[in-house]
Amino acid sequence: MINSIPLPYKISGTKITIPFKAICSVTDKEFGGNLIIEYRPTNKALEYVHAEEVITAISRKKITAEDFVLTIYQEVDNSINPIYLKVIADIKHSDAHQPVQVWLES
Repeated sequence: MINSIPLPYKISGTKITIPFKAICSVTDKEFGGNLIIEYRPTNKALEYVHAEEVITAISRKKITAEDFVLTIYQEVDNSINPIYLKVIADIKHSDAHQPVQVWLES
């Protein structure tokens, strides 16, 4: 779970961009770019430093981009239960394929 901070006032939205590198569990090739978390909070916000630590730890495991996005999405949702959430893996470089984006939102 990602640490959160209380948010006793309304915020329209938050967008966090965190660089990452990972190894694909299918190709065993490195890929990386930026993980973007967009959300509309209820009464809690992500603690940014801890979010980066959790994302870095998850990206150290062999994982597909799709599983990476799903895992982060679930972590954020469980941590702060936002009104709106979108997690994007903006893959800028890959040793196996062209740049792509993978996202999950609700």
